[in-house]
Amino acid sequence: MNRSVRADNVEFTVKASEDLILTGSERSIIRVPANNMYSCLMQKTQRFSSLFRHYSKHHGLPRECLDFFFMVRHRRDTPILMAPKLSDDDFFHSMKRMLQSGLNCDVVLKVGPNEDELRAHKCVLTTRCEVFRCMFPAEAKAGMKESEDGTVLIRDHSPDMVAKLLEFIYTNRVHDLAKLTTAQLIDLLSLGDQYLMRPLRDLCEIQAKELVNNESCVKLLNAAEKFNAGFLKETCVNHIVDNMAQLIDEDGFRLEIEQCPSLALVLLRAQHMQASPSALEPSAKRRRLTMPTTDDYDEYE
Repeated sequence: MNRSVRADNVEFTVKASEDLILTGSERSIIRVPANNMYSCLMQKTQRFSSLFRHYSKHHGLPRECLDFFFMVRHRRDTPILMAPKLSDDDFFHSMKRMLQSGLNCDVVLKVGPNEDELRAHKCVLTTRCEVFRCMFPAEAKAGMKESEDGTVLIRDHSPDMVAKLLEFIYTNRVHDLAKLTTAQLIDLLSLGDQYLMRPLRDLCEIQAKELVNNESCVKLLNAAEKFNAGFLKETCVNHIVDNMAQLIDEDGFRLEIEQCPSLALVLLRAQHMQASPSALEPSAKRRRLTMPTTDDYDEYE
């Protein structure tokens, strides 16, 4: 259908299915060859009989000798072109495949008491992590022991969490972070602190907030104190102060406080500050703890 047709008109195309022959007493002539296409406009208020009369008259054919059949053809909708999607997912997936494949790896990490081996690429480690950059400097003679044989010993962490550290170094995210236990998350938090991976540490802080409860709050508070995780520390302290009446009678809570007496002072100070608002420092000097930003990493569910 012609798109320039007015809205109150409809365009029809009449196609001859066979030769339309006008027969006389002396000879016959083909008035309309087979497959001939004839277009005409009709107003929406007109009847089809006017179309039939017009077609017959235009071609000089008797109306009563013609049979008309209708074939409805729906015009295909014009496809809507969507803007190309800009995503870095393909890049991160490629980096993860490179780590998992072990292709062209030139560094071996021996992890845990059994020295489980994890393989990685020196160029990626040194680009993303300052600690590895010191281990493997451009000039090998100025580096640490690891630069000589390309082997890194990590005895005080689990292979699974070191694998998560490598995953973050390669892909800037940890795929199943939400599935980690409190102990695993603390181990990964300590790795982020030990290897100066601030974005990983922040990511662990945010996830650890979801695990704060009466059973885990002291463990997480101890880890927050140890690894300077201010946001997590504030979350744990607030939870303990708000639930002190229930926690104070639990043997596990008292045992963990006895094992780390410095936490008692932290909690006493927080409880005192909550009970005495006037003891707070002036707002201009008050240090506000805010949630770590997520600009430098993405989290997968």
